[in-house]
Amino acid sequence: MGITNSLNILAIPDILYRDNYMSLMLLFLLFVLLFPAITLIIQIVVCSKIPLSKYRKRDLLIVYEKLQSWCMPEIFMAGVLVSFVKLTSYGDIGIDRAFWSFCFFIIFYLKASIDFSIRKIWNELATNNFVKTELKSGKTGMSQQVRLCLCCHAMLPAEQRHCPRCKQKGQVRERNKIQWTLALLVTSLILYIPANLFGVMNTIFVGSASSSTILDGVIYMWKDGDYPVALVIFTASVIIPILKIIALTWLCYFASMFGRKRKRDCIKMNKLYNVVEFIGRWSMIDIFVVSIISALIRNGEMMAVYPDVGAIFFAIVVIITMVASHQYDPRLIWDKR
Repeated sequence: MGITNSLNILAIPDILYRDNYMSLMLLFLLFVLLFPAITLIIQIVVCSKIPLSKYRKRDLLIVYEKLQSWCMPEIFMAGVLVSFVKLTSYGDIGIDRAFWSFCFFIIFYLKASIDFSIRKIWNELATNNFVKTELKSGKTGMSQQVRLCLCCHAMLPAEQRHCPRCKQKGQVRERNKIQWTLALLVTSLILYIPANLFGVMNTIFVGSASSSTILDGVIYMWKDGDYPVALVIFTASVIIPILKIIALTWLCYFASMFGRKRKRDCIKMNKLYNVVEFIGRWSMIDIFVVSIISALIRNGEMMAVYPDVGAIFFAIVVIITMVASHQYDPRLIWDKR
């Protein structure tokens, strides 16, 4: 209809803020802008010649370890590409130079994250072995009265509560984390119901409002012939959350089994946990799609899109399942007694 609108990355949180969607604005600011910037700054500072005490480097590495899994610029870019397909039904879509700049940022950001060897830097600060006795291969650390620091991965005597390298508190096994994981999974399962029943996006067209759920969007794109995008959204927003809840529940059950674990089963469970840790963040793609579309389509009463309450419930589900996977202690997979 001759109406044009442009959008830059900083306009998205600004529009969400003006529309009083504070929770979605904070998620976007933290996961897409702030956390990736902090991790990159830490990489630059730690790898440069800036004089820092080992205590400051230690603090920076701890912050980096905690924030790394919450950085989602590549997931946001996937949401941008999905949004392009959705927006073709509203008009012509064009990209500007900033789009290509962000693409190159994603490439270099991922490359920097891969090349940044955090264990090597920990070893430069202090030794990774604080055990005085000789360790034997083929035996578990717990049987040799040795534990692993989950923060800096140093080997410590089992009775030592605080790691001398990163100063973080820990113990041989944290079995109460199974209860924490299960409690978080039950919470996410309860919240997953309203996340699918309530709409995630509210569309106003010529003064008439209509709300659409996650499945409504998948069905619409499938009927419209956008099969790849429909499969991506269905996988990320429906299949992955359910499979993650089922997988973590199975891992909790397996960890509570004693004396009946075979080595190959433990290896499979450990691989399953690594897969759950990797794919869990990708469910946020639908939240980013909603944020992009609602920020771009603003033509008053003629045509406008707003986030709906279902998007908030779904974002909470994704965050809780991520926290649940972080709470799980994968060392319990290998315990036979």
